[in-house]
Order: sequence, then structure tokens, then C-alpha cells
Amino acid sequence: MTTYLRDFAHFANTQDMDEATRRHVIEHWNEMNPTDRAVLDMIRRYSVKYGAAHLKHDTMADKIGKSNVTVRRAIRKLESLGIIERIHYIRPVMNGLGANIYTILPFVDQSTLTMPATVDKPCDSEADDVVPDSESFSIKSKNIKTHTLTDTYPTELTPAPTTLFGRIKDLLSTTIGDSSLARQMFGIYRIQSLRMMKFSIHERQGDLFEQLAMQALHIAVQATKRKDIRNIAGYFDGVLRKLIDKALFEDIFKEYDVSLEGFLY
Repeated sequence: MTTYLRDFAHFANTQDMDEATRRHVIEHWNEMNPTDRAVLDMIRRYSVKYGAAHLKHDTMADKIGKSNVTVRRAIRKLESLGIIERIHYIRPVMNGLGANIYTILPFVDQSTLTMPATVDKPCDSEADDVVPDSESFSIKSKNIKTHTLTDTYPTELTPAPTTLFGRIKDLLSTTIGDSSLARQMFGIYRIQSLRMMKFSIHERQGDLFEQLAMQALHIAVQATKRKDIRNIAGYFDGVLRKLIDKALFEDIFKEYDVSLEGFLY
């Protein structure tokens, strides 16, 4: 069941989401390339039914005919422009890393200093996950001319952090109100990721390790709300170690009863 996606929706209906997407595209047309717009349109199409999309990078790459790396780059740009939000998802049963959830963010009209209306319920539309081209808002089909792109909506929002350290600091600040542990958390990530990346088979897994670090931090922060954790950095260290083991060696552990350290060394 994918109804859990409604918990992440920002809009009450598909029409509001389409309108926000259209205004995002107009505002950032010169900053986006065709691939960025294709990725955004795919997220929008898959969000029709529940207001959010649960997508793998490989799925998006196959659909738009681009490489996995190109898709990741487009997602980072859309995040930095404040167009989409990426949520790292934990599989409820396995408690492991799953595909990311993506939502389109409301468009903020800074010219009037008004915020989008608060929605009480996410989209309840019964449309298919991907709507037919004839019914969908196609970014490519809109005849948006450059002379209409004015400074009507000046950007004054603080851009989302794009570096891992910045994201760690931002998450700690917004959840537990203390970002002083960010450098220690980042140091733990560096030690664990470099320990793995020195092996040629894992040296190109930088993006994976960053995702696992954010996943571990989310788990650690959520754990502080359920129980008393005296050393959140130590808890983060243990969770990250387990996530890395599961992501890289889960299949091997099914066949060999050997600890991670014993397997490597």
C-alpha cells in the first residue's frame, strides 16, 4: 500500500500541485535545463494519486533516458532551488534504507509576502500513479518565453544546504535545537565511509554513504523522542555502522556467518 505517501503531501488536490509546479518552472526557467524539468515532471506525474512520489534513481533514469548520476544532479538542483523536498525513507519492516520520497513544495510569492494556505488533508485523488499525457501538465509543452520571466518573484528564501555537513547541522538545529554536535557527527560519517571507500569495490559509493549518514541521523533523532539517550553521537555511530553493514553486506551475511571486521581483515 502506498497511502502512507499522503502523510508527506503539501497540497489538498492535484490542481494546486500543478499550479505550484507551473509557477516554479516560470520562476526558475533560466536556471533549469531540460533534464531538470523532465525529472520534476516525472515527480509530479507520480505524485498525482497521493501527493508524493516514492521513486528510485534508476527508475527515473530509465524513464527519462539519462544516467543515474545525471538524475541525482538534477534532484540536488531542484532541492537547492526550493522546488522539491527529498525525504529519506526507512522501510518499516526491515528498518533499512529504501528509495527516497519526493514532494513538490508550495510556491511562495515573495512579492506579496504571503504563504501558501495550510492544507488539512493530502490529495485523495483516485487517478493512476502516472496520468496520461493528454491529461497531465506537461512542462515541455508549455510555450514559456524568456521575455515573460521578470523579477516578479524575487528570491529571498534561504537556500537548503547542499553539503552533507550543512544538512546534518540543519537537521540537528530543527529537530533537537542544537547543532553543536554536527561536526562530531560528520567526523563519525567520515571515519566509517572512508573505511569502506578505501576498497575499490566501494570507492564510488559516496552518494550511498551520504544517504546512509542522513538515514542514521534521522533514526538517532527519532530515538531521542522515545527514550533517554545520553550519547546521541555514539548512538548515531552504532546505527550508521549497522546501516552500512546491511546495505553492503546483507547478501553475504546470508551465506557466511562472519562479522564485518572478520570479513574485511
